[in-house]
Amino acid sequence: MAATDLDDGKFFMVDNWPGVPTNGPNPADWTTVDATEIFPLGTKRLVYDDTNNGWATLMYLKFCAATSSTACAIKSLCAQDVAESLAAGGYCIVNDVADDCALNGPLAVALGAMRDGKFGWFWVGGVCPVDTVSGLGGNHTTDGNVAAGAAMDAVKASNLNVFGLANTDDVGMISAYASSDDG
Repeated sequence: MAATDLDDGKFFMVDNWPGVPTNGPNPADWTTVDATEIFPLGTKRLVYDDTNNGWATLMYLKFCAATSSTACAIKSLCAQDVAESLAAGGYCIVNDVADDCALNGPLAVALGAMRDGKFGWFWVGGVCPVDTVSGLGGNHTTDGNVAAGAAMDAVKASNLNVFGLANTDDVGMISAYASSDDG
C-alpha cells in the first residue's frame, strides 16, 4: 500500500523508554532546539492534552543524524540509534532508516525541527500533545497498512521512519496503537 496518514487523535504512543516522568522546570517552548544539553538526557515530563483527552509523555533526547539525513522536521518519527546511543547513554535518536536504527525499539516523535548533534524534546508516550505543540496536529505519515486496533511500529518508507503495522516477524516492542484505519 502507498504511504498515507493517521490523524493525531486516532493513535497513541507507548512509552518504552527507561525512566519515569518527574516534576521540575519545563522549557518555555517545547519546540526549542538546544546546541548544548540544557536538561539531563532522558528527562521526562507529563502534559495533559484537552484536545485528545489524555496525558502525553515528553522526553529530552539528542538527535544524531545518520547516513541518509541531516535534519528532521516536526512530526518526524524517530528511533533509537544503536551505535550513537552508546555514547549518549541510550538517548540518541535518528529519523532515517540507517542500518543501526532500532526500528523495533522505543520511538519518539519530534516536537520541533532538529539538526545533527542537537538536543530537544520529543513525544514518547500517551496521546498526541497538540495543545502543547500545535504543529503536531493533523495527520502523521503511515505506510498505508494501519487498521483500527492495530499495534504500530516504525517501518522504512522513502529513507524515513513512518508508522506501520507491527507484525510478529519483526516486533521487539509495540510502540503505538491505532484507534482508526489510516487513510
